[in-house]
Amino acid sequence: MQHSMELLVVTLAHVLPGKDTEARAHIRSIADTLRSAPGLISSRLYRSRSNDIVYLLLTTWDDEQSWLKAQERYSPKKLLLTATNLLASQPEQWLLSYLWGYSRPTAPAQLASIHIMTFDPQRIEQVQKQWLAALYQPELQMHLTFAFFARGINDTPTAHRLATVARTAGYREVFARQSSLLFGFFSWANEMERENFYAHDIYQRVKRIVEQEAPINVLSLEML
Repeated sequence: MQHSMELLVVTLAHVLPGKDTEARAHIRSIADTLRSAPGLISSRLYRSRSNDIVYLLLTTWDDEQSWLKAQERYSPKKLLLTATNLLASQPEQWLLSYLWGYSRPTAPAQLASIHIMTFDPQRIEQVQKQWLAALYQPELQMHLTFAFFARGINDTPTAHRLATVARTAGYREVFARQSSLLFGFFSWANEMERENFYAHDIYQRVKRIVEQEAPINVLSLEML
């Protein structure tokens, strides 16, 4: 389980056709810049396995205060926007807190996927419980190399104002009330583990239940 105070920032960049080489170099330079950010715990970079070129950057920060202090200089979204000629659309970025995490560090994670789900605030708690009940099952965990499940909010000027106002008390409570996003990250050492995870009855059951509430946006990735 991840430390409860850590803040996860997820950034998605959709790249224009024919710009992949330049975009990859730019995003790698952003990852290098982030390594010197105060309060940064870790960063991971992934690329989509589909025809649409999408890059995913995961950064984990000590806490909300570390992110608030660093974001003017080190926000991945802002750094991506220094090269808008490479992007098909505005980068997407979310601030999330961990709900569940699992790690098996002996196996390198080559393949991954993200599950992005947006719900009505009145329904998100029930859907969250459904996912967590499934992810706590050892029979499903055994097919994963590294994974986490998180909940959060779009990183917008409104979110920043909420965080600033509530930074002394209630930051996480404010975000919890405003949040409508659930985010799952799953990774595997090989294709067989990936197929076994998706085929498992527990995963199939929770997927069917959740899709009755809202669609699940699934993006397949490979680690860079």
